[in-house]
Order: sequence, then structure tokens, then C-alpha cells
Amino acid sequence: MEALLELLREEMRRPLTPEVRVRDFLKEIRRKNGEEIEVEGFLLLRQPPNAPRDAVYYLLSPLSPEELKKSRLRAYLVLWITEASSIGGSLHSGAYVRAKGVLDAYPYGNLRLLHVRELKEAPYENRWLRYEEYALSRGELEGLISDTIYANYETERAVIYALLSAPTVIGAGEWGEGVTFSAFKGERELSVLSLWEALKYLHSLIPEELKLRRDRWSEFEDDFLGLDFRFARPPVGLAYYVPHTRAMLKRPSPVPKWAEEYFRGKNAGFLSPRLVMKPEDETATLGEAPLVITEDVAYERNRELEELMPNIVATVMAARRRVGTLNLGEMEDYRYRFEAFLIRNRNEYGELFDALTLSGKVFNVGLRYRLGARLLGAMGRFEGKLRRGLISDLLGLYQEITDTWINELPDREKLRLLKEYERYIGNSRVAEIGVRIFEDLEATSIDGTVTREEFLKALIEAGFRREHAGETLEKLLREGYIYEPFPGKLKLVRW
Repeated sequence: MEALLELLREEMRRPLTPEVRVRDFLKEIRRKNGEEIEVEGFLLLRQPPNAPRDAVYYLLSPLSPEELKKSRLRAYLVLWITEASSIGGSLHSGAYVRAKGVLDAYPYGNLRLLHVRELKEAPYENRWLRYEEYALSRGELEGLISDTIYANYETERAVIYALLSAPTVIGAGEWGEGVTFSAFKGERELSVLSLWEALKYLHSLIPEELKLRRDRWSEFEDDFLGLDFRFARPPVGLAYYVPHTRAMLKRPSPVPKWAEEYFRGKNAGFLSPRLVMKPEDETATLGEAPLVITEDVAYERNRELEELMPNIVATVMAARRRVGTLNLGEMEDYRYRFEAFLIRNRNEYGELFDALTLSGKVFNVGLRYRLGARLLGAMGRFEGKLRRGLISDLLGLYQEITDTWINELPDREKLRLLKEYERYIGNSRVAEIGVRIFEDLEATSIDGTVTREEFLKALIEAGFRREHAGETLEKLLREGYIYEPFPGKLKLVRW
């Protein structure tokens, strides 16, 4: 019975191979002459063999350049383009396009020909979304990663969230869909290096067009057609990067110079461990889940994962469509519980936690709040929908990360941070507490202002008596810590 169930599971997890794409493509183009069809594929700007001179002839392939090199089966459709054909945008060799027209036979050989009525660039994601039935379930995806990378629960989940990427969150900054999966050295350098090796293996399996690369061109030679092709990579909504050299793991942002704009704009998924634990590093401050690695990570080659990587990509594309844009202004429950998370950690860790929430530090409140909203979206993609219980999961992960950072930071780093914090706050204890609470509110506010009622409520929740809360508000106004640009609206004075 167990063997039968395993066979059924394997049948359900059919690999999305290049051969599957070729067979489906051939079904589409083997209709009767004169039929009108719409077909998508990669445009190859080379004339087919023996092309007549009555029009422009190009080729269309259902396979990417890298798949053409590896696949046992290949298929091409000849595109017949005249002045009457409508061409949308600037097309290049290797572009993923949609072609509409009427089928016919090509005069030479057994190729099919399409009299093109319309040719335009199509979203690259379409080539995966059309195979959504090959997407994996939540459990299958989790199982493949955990059977390949042997790490603690938080690290394995962070890898999955990085692959799924984060949706755009309105009100959370002008970032793309990329996620910064950052992991930092705890006691042992080998722990980070072992994670890096595992991530390099995972990255090696991702389709070439989904890897962030500086070079844009790829070449291929088809011996049967007697043609060689040169392709540019199609524009994709998400690509992935893993540092190629160990030296990069010591950089504040472990990417080459040409990739820094992608890194800061989150326009790619960066799986970037670090060999240095600095709360000011860009990798720490921009990481959705800045983990600290305290145990070695192991991995082993997983044949099933290698076969099903195209299915994982189809899963990612389907998840991106299912959980799209979020609005930070509509996430009130998340805001309230995030502020409770801050109060809880201030009560437990005191000024050291406060020091880590200053501008430019790993737990800077405004930045961490916005990054958390993005991570919440990635969790929603993994679960299939954005349910309320995910906020608990997110804050549980952040609590684990907070505890590890504070426990693993060297003593000299803690002393340095505390000295910085003392210079920032000054001597007034009442002002210190009030400003700290106000900063939290302002950081999680959509328009950058805080109402009097919000501030008073937060002071009372932090332990102030009601009358003392009102006195503290007036004191901060009087001494110039905050000001009132509009009636009832408060802002922090920036020194």
C-alpha cells in the first residue's frame, strides 16, 4: 500500500520538462492550414533554411535558450512577417512574445508557418502560469527544501520565503518584489560558509533566465537546422542572486558594484549570507529576516528537487499572482501587534534593544515595520492566502531573530551601541521614554504624523498614568522634541 501511495505521489508531481513544452507547442501548431491561432514563445531573429525573399522570416521556439541546449526534443514555428503585420514594441532575439496569425505549411521541409497578423512582447511569467497545474502544494515545496537543506526551522522557512519573493506593499517604500535573505555569523564562521554552499547549489538549479547576471547574451547552435542563434535574456519580474566568491561575504552589501542598484531597490532575490555580524550593515538593515546562524547547515544533492525545479518556478509564479499588491494602510492589526512587540522587547532588553532600533540599525522601527509587511506577504504566498494568524508567525520569527542578535552580539559591540544611544537620547528619562514611544508610532504611520489620541493611548499602554501621559505630551511639545504642524497632528523634531 505504501509503495502504491508513493507511485501516486510521484505521478501527481510530474516534472515540468522541456519535452512537455515542446509536445504542447506541437499540438498548437499542427492544426489545419488556414486556421487562426495565438501562440507564445521565444523569438529567434534568424531566417529559417531556404527562406523565400517575399517577406521577413524568423523563428519561434517554445523553449528558452538554455532549454534548447539540453532538450532531446525541439520545435520551431516559422514567422512570416510583412508590412501588414502589426509589430508591438522593440523586439529582440530571445524576447518572449505572443504571435497571432493564420497557419500554413512552410515551402521547405516539415516546418509550419504562421502568417503573422500581430507580434508583440508578452509577460515572461505567462510561460509558467500556463502550466499552473504543475505547481507544487505547500507541503511538497516545504518537503523538497527540508530534504535538501538541513537547517533549523527558521532558516528553512526563510529560504522558501526568499524564493517566493515579497509582494509590492503600498506605503512601504519604492521597492521591487525581491527579498533579501540575509544570515550572519554567530560563533562559527563555518556555519555561514556551509549555508552559502547550500544556497549556491539551490541557485545552480534555477533557470538561467531567472538568475541575476551582468552578461545579457547567450548563444546556441542547432546542428539540424544548420543555424546558430544569439539571444538576449528576456526581461523578468524577478531574478535571484547568490554571491559567487567567499570574499563577497565580508562586504556590507555582498554584491558586485553593477548589482548594487538591484540590491538597494529589491529588484532581485538576494540569498546573501554574511561573515560579519554588524547591526549597521545594509544586508542586515535591508533583510526581511536577518537571521544569525549558530549551527552548521548541511545539504545534499536532491535528484527530485533537480527534476522539479521548473515546478517550483511555476509555483512561485502562481503564488505571485495569487497574493499580489498589499496596502500597509489597511494592515491595522499588524501595526498594533508590531508596537506591542516593541514594548515587550523594550521591557525585556531595555536600552540595548532601543540602541538597535535607531536609524541605520538592524531593528530600525520604521524600516523593520515596512520590511515585516513585505515578509508577511511572502508568508501569505506560501500559505496560499494572507490570513490573520500569519502575524503571529511573523512576530514569532522576529522575536527569535531579536533574541539571537542580542545574545550573539559581542560585548564590545553592545557597549558601542549603548554609548551611541546615550548620546542620541540625552539625560532626560521622561523625554527618552516619550520620544521612544513617539518614534514607534511615527515609524508605523502611513502619513508620518501621529494624532494626540494615539500618542496618549500609547503612553498609557506603556505604563503612564492618564494625567502623567498628558503632562508628558505637553512637556515634549514645550521642550521642542515634537511639534504640531496641524491641529491634533504631531511630528517628531529631527535634530
